[in-house]
Amino acid sequence: MMIGRRGCMVLACVAALFAAGARTDPDPRAGKPEGERIALWPEGKIPSVEEHQYNAPFIEWFVPSNKTTDAVMIVTCGGGYGICNWVPTGTMGGGLRDWLLGKGMTVVRLHHRTPRPKKVAKHVTAWQDAQRAVRLVRHGAAAHGVSPDKIGFFGYSAAGHLALLMALSSQTSVYEPIDEIDALPCNIAFAVPAYAAYVLSDGENSVNTHGGDRAEDVILPEFKFDSGTCPVFFMHGDADVISSMGSVKVYSRLHAMHVPCDLHVFALRDHDFKSKGATKGKFLAWRPLLWDWLVQIGFCRDIGETAKDASVKAVQ
Repeated sequence: MMIGRRGCMVLACVAALFAAGARTDPDPRAGKPEGERIALWPEGKIPSVEEHQYNAPFIEWFVPSNKTTDAVMIVTCGGGYGICNWVPTGTMGGGLRDWLLGKGMTVVRLHHRTPRPKKVAKHVTAWQDAQRAVRLVRHGAAAHGVSPDKIGFFGYSAAGHLALLMALSSQTSVYEPIDEIDALPCNIAFAVPAYAAYVLSDGENSVNTHGGDRAEDVILPEFKFDSGTCPVFFMHGDADVISSMGSVKVYSRLHAMHVPCDLHVFALRDHDFKSKGATKGKFLAWRPLLWDWLVQIGFCRDIGETAKDASVKAVQ
């Protein structure tokens, strides 16, 4: 099966991310602090450091003024592991943060290292940052009025892959402890991978060339389905060049494990939920479905639409 024009464009974009070589300037996608920004690693203690990466990853806390739950959602962004593509007003970036804050949920933004490392697998440095982020959030939970046992993780595209690593493989340590924070566990309570990439052997590093439909297109071995595996909310488009079969096959495995998951595959939706049909505009139908799932699994409560315009404050 040929990749096609759309797939070639994705491949070209990914390749362009690595052509620039070493970077020493700050990551332009980090933006100015809007909340309480905390460096992930002490100076000189970053594991698997590589000179060409932006080596100043951080988390940023946002706390709602109308808190309705003691759960917290870590939100991070895709970009082929070449960039951490935070968009302050994007539906999967700042827009999602603001929607969750309006519903009364605390949000922590994670900005992980990019571009892809050269000495380890494409996802390893981002995975290290994600594990450290969960430990830092757990460490700071009481101070921010959230439960250390109700930490969720949201990511789209490449970060959807990262969200699945956090959901399914939390018992796999990917760096040596550096301080007392690393004595804390890095498991999460729930995960939300949106159109997750790199899930199957067909599409390990880029788009799926066979659609992920063959029996030999199997879930990659980095996903352990270990004892810390948590509930997952899957969403994908059935026209995505990153095949929705990755989400479907992981869901099937979790269903067999009796893990309470939602699976939503939307017709004629491409990557980033772009429409290939008649419907245009931003696609936000998944948001109430996500909140309902969080209510069903016991991390949030049904507040209707009363909180959607609530004021938000960031911890400074």
